[in-house]
Amino acid sequence: MAFRASRLAPLLLASLAGAGCGAGVVARDAGNAPPDVALFDVPPLTDGNVAGYALSFDGINDYATSGNAGFPAASAPQTISLWVNYVATTATQDFIVLRLDLDSGVQIGIRSGTITVWRTFSGRTLVAAPIAPAAGEWHHVAYTFDRTTHVLYVDGAMAASSTATGDERTPNQVWLGTVDGSAELYSGLMDEVRVWSIVRSAADIQKDMLHRDPGPEPGLMAYWTFDDSQNGGRCDDMSKAPTDPIRNDVTLGDGIAERMPSRVLSDAPVGAVDAPGG
Repeated sequence: MAFRASRLAPLLLASLAGAGCGAGVVARDAGNAPPDVALFDVPPLTDGNVAGYALSFDGINDYATSGNAGFPAASAPQTISLWVNYVATTATQDFIVLRLDLDSGVQIGIRSGTITVWRTFSGRTLVAAPIAPAAGEWHHVAYTFDRTTHVLYVDGAMAASSTATGDERTPNQVWLGTVDGSAELYSGLMDEVRVWSIVRSAADIQKDMLHRDPGPEPGLMAYWTFDDSQNGGRCDDMSKAPTDPIRNDVTLGDGIAERMPSRVLSDAPVGAVDAPGG
């Protein structure tokens, strides 16, 4: 099923450059540049807007990184899911990358004109949607791996599966909207990103299409809603308690304003709020 995003063009054009998310205690991530950003205003949320905010990537130099504490090895059971609304299916564009240098990893994004999951080391495709969902619309993308089978879900339904050989090692870098901060840059919106160290069932994947109240859940290593109440160059990991000393928070553009994706009002069709563990 497809979800029309009638406000995509205004969102991309009216994004507030450099708008960030809330600050917090942070697990170290792939970025190492010192923050040099000011605080920016963001559009106020309207009543009943469950989706909150999304990140808008310009496809030119926007990207983000995150901590990777507890993230699964490429060969381990895992689930990665997120909402995306891409401008086009041209070129290679990364939604999310979990990798160990360029020696091992899992990349999810657009390649060869469709939504694809591929390994970092050789670039070999692990699983790909047979037909590209329409651009300019929100789509929920989820990838699972149970040590044998790679499964790709699009909009809550299984799109493809395979038993291709993947990489093996544990990631030491996590990137959003790029593979390395300069290549395979994503143009579009992103919301509700989750990384699990367990395999979610098809029924679970459909539940994960909904917004969820923050809080710990078994196997949930990161949950980024981008709805933090404070501004700045970071977005909180909502999978952990606020007092947890290690959270996989997101850093926008290594703290450099011109490289930071904008935070914009989201109209992703995330439905009603679902309770943790629901």
